[in-house]
Amino acid sequence: MKDNNRNKIEDMKSHLYDKEAGLSSHQIEGGLHSMGYKANPNWEREDKLDYQKQKEKMSKRKNHIFKNFFIGAIIFFVVAVGFAYFKFSNGVMTVSNSDIDIEVLGNAFTKGGDYLPLQIDVTNRNRADLELADLLVSYPSGADNKSTDLVRLPVINLGTIKSGQQLIRNIKVKLYGQEKSTRNVTITLQYHPTGSNAIFTKTKEYPVTISSAPLSLSVNAPDKEISDQEFTFSIKASLNTSLPNNTPSILQLSYPNNFVFESATPSASFSNNTWDLSNLSITNPVAITIKGRLVGQPGDEQIFHAYAGSVKSNNQSVVGVVYNSLVQSITISKPFLEADILVNNQDSTSYTASPGDSINASINWINNLSSLVTNAKVTVNLSGNVLDKNSIDPGDGFYDSTNNQIIWDQNSDSDLASIEPGGTGSLSFKFKTLSLIGDSNPVNNPEITIKVSISGDQPSLGTVSSINDFSSKTIKLLSDFQIASSAGYSSGPLPPKVGQETKYVVVWTLSNTSNMISGAVAKSILPVYVKWVGPLAGGNEDISYNLVTRQVTWNIGSVNSGVGLDSNREASFMVSLTPSTSQIGSIPQLMKSINLSGVDSFTNSPVTSNYGPITTTLSNDPNFKNGDQTVIQ
Repeated sequence: MKDNNRNKIEDMKSHLYDKEAGLSSHQIEGGLHSMGYKANPNWEREDKLDYQKQKEKMSKRKNHIFKNFFIGAIIFFVVAVGFAYFKFSNGVMTVSNSDIDIEVLGNAFTKGGDYLPLQIDVTNRNRADLELADLLVSYPSGADNKSTDLVRLPVINLGTIKSGQQLIRNIKVKLYGQEKSTRNVTITLQYHPTGSNAIFTKTKEYPVTISSAPLSLSVNAPDKEISDQEFTFSIKASLNTSLPNNTPSILQLSYPNNFVFESATPSASFSNNTWDLSNLSITNPVAITIKGRLVGQPGDEQIFHAYAGSVKSNNQSVVGVVYNSLVQSITISKPFLEADILVNNQDSTSYTASPGDSINASINWINNLSSLVTNAKVTVNLSGNVLDKNSIDPGDGFYDSTNNQIIWDQNSDSDLASIEPGGTGSLSFKFKTLSLIGDSNPVNNPEITIKVSISGDQPSLGTVSSINDFSSKTIKLLSDFQIASSAGYSSGPLPPKVGQETKYVVVWTLSNTSNMISGAVAKSILPVYVKWVGPLAGGNEDISYNLVTRQVTWNIGSVNSGVGLDSNREASFMVSLTPSTSQIGSIPQLMKSINLSGVDSFTNSPVTSNYGPITTTLSNDPNFKNGDQTVIQ
């Protein structure tokens, strides 16, 4: 059988690869027969039914998953409730702050500085105990609400507060502040829940109103001021009750940066802002008046702050506990009628002039109001220790020599009769400064002050109100700082002879009328034919010579006022002259002009002067005679 099958396979291979073989020669050993099938016309409905069955099957599977999850959640909840019940049954419970009550019993009003007794009730309504409970009490130490400036009472240990237990503790606090102000007493409970190391807190604020302060402060000050115009304000301290423990008390003022302090009555105990209140009593209040100026732009708000209280233990000039405080605000405003003073056509904050100078001054005024000003009047007050009153020229104004005033009104200037909003005008006058040379009494800090006031009526709603504004300028005089020089014969031929050396002693002398001079230096040059010998022995002045530049320098330094009047300051040195034939018949220079310079400490301005040159004409030498100055053969 196997051989037959093999022969058939071999026979098929030979026919398969035989080129002569054809399909017609193949023997068909078997064939397919057709079969009939009947298609169901509802095949689409069957597909839909199959899809619906699968969908229902998937839905049942999802419902089964959610059902299992819900059953698991119920089981977890039951287990959690059981666990909580187990913990509760064994004494471990949670604590809620809402079940802790802190009540404060006491007066809601107190006098500042008096002790206020308070009762603190702590009730634990939790089912658990509160362990290691402490009570902390704090309140402001003074009248200021500073979070860091607190009084903290010693910690009150409460131990364990059992469930349902109420504990009562009594404390005393001392509060300060302005009348009707409120101060908060803060009570904080710290505790550990039973079985826990965590610290929990509950805080209670108890407000207390200050019925009266032990010390009252009041201020009398303007709400508005013009920039750089002098004004005054006052602070009054009044005692309502005795101060606590008779502690030394002070009043301290804090000035804004733009305030220029000028004076105070009475004078301050420390610096210019702290006053001792030891004389303060219920029947004897303390009033302080301060004078000064605010410098700034219109609209700037400047704040003054006053404190009164006990002194700090380690610093007697600082308030430790504030009994009371107040704040005063002053706004810099624009002048109603503004007068701008110009000196020698210059608008500056400060001016300097020399003794004997002529001063041309003018006043440019303007109406800054939005309404009409009538009957305007401008008054200039001149004062100062170097004003030459006989030289005052009032221009179109009237000079009142009794009061040193120049006055302009509508009679002297018709523009002042009625000034429209924004209206302007100008007035002028002249005067001289006194010469200080030869004055036997030195003038310290020589200056002239020009003060201008401008006033007028402002018709408003049928009424007339007077307005008045001021401005001022100061002219400071430079000190008259001078140097003089003289020469005297020392040795050699006189008159000087060609080819022979004659020595001379040169003396430089200073004079200074009024102000201290700093950094003073004097310099001069020796001619090429003059030889430097050196300073005289015994002199204390710093004088030197430079061989290259041939410059003689006197480093003077500081020079007091009155030098040359009530004291002397001079330097001496020696030079020699060897004339040449080209100088026969001439009067040679021993030294060129002297240049003197320094800084006036009062005006903070440089001062300079010159003297010379020095020749062989020895006018200050008593042995000198006419002809001794000329070079001979």
